[in-house]
Amino acid sequence: MILNLKLDLPDDIFDAKLTESDFAARVRELAILELVRRKRLHEHEAKELLALERHELVERMKAAGIAPTEDIFAEIKGELTKAIDSKRARLTEKPKG
Repeated sequence: MILNLKLDLPDDIFDAKLTESDFAARVRELAILELVRRKRLHEHEAKELLALERHELVERMKAAGIAPTEDIFAEIKGELTKAIDSKRARLTEKPKG
């Protein structure tokens, strides 16, 4: 299914610095990124739809305030490592008394 959106905008907002086609492309990109944020599209689908390399998608996601999967996994891994290290430290402490 293809969704076409129509926006009613004043005629005089577009010029050589901001063309209608550039604006439409940017709105499309932002819509796709919002679908990723809302977990309606996977990152690999967004990458394909936007015809981007992975690093380009990651940059755009971060600019839009969306944490890429690898950042989320790194954060989870860090938290688990801290928890495991803390538990190990408590187990190896000698009882006081």
